[in-house]
Amino acid sequence: MAEAPLAPGLPTSETTDVSPKKGRIGKILIPLLLVAGGAVAGIAAAIFVPPYLPASVSPIGTADAALPKKPPVVAPLQYVEIDNVFTANLRDSGRYVQLKVAISTHGGAPVVEAVERHKIAIIAAVLSVLADASGADLDAPGGRDGLAREMRLAINDLLQRKSGLAGVDDVFLTSFIVQ
Repeated sequence: MAEAPLAPGLPTSETTDVSPKKGRIGKILIPLLLVAGGAVAGIAAAIFVPPYLPASVSPIGTADAALPKKPPVVAPLQYVEIDNVFTANLRDSGRYVQLKVAISTHGGAPVVEAVERHKIAIIAAVLSVLADASGADLDAPGGRDGLAREMRLAINDLLQRKSGLAGVDDVFLTSFIVQ
């Protein structure tokens, strides 16, 4: 006797059999896709991650590790003498100071040009610093160094405002007389 379907639309015993081929492909395909995805992720990490790692963690054999690091390019040290003799009364005393100033810079030609172009304003800034100096400030240990440091800050501030460059490294007092 032949079996008849129980109800229309319900599966019969013939349609419920799972083919052994479909089961094997499903069991092989998923691990194969996982392995392929892992390989792609590993390759992508090898290409994109090393530039973000510090040199001590970078993989051995990279081209960057073999190359020596080059120091940044810095212009040679240049000196510029301010052709002015500065004379100012010292605050809170009857004495005065007379000095000459020179500056040094690693900023190259742009800073030297800015110093030359704004020389009048630099003279005014140095005189302003001298007007605030007292005899006790200059007589104290490190007083001259402190005065030179204040002049450097004033000159760099002025150059930054006037030309956008603040490249004075040091101020030197080339002549210094207190009377």
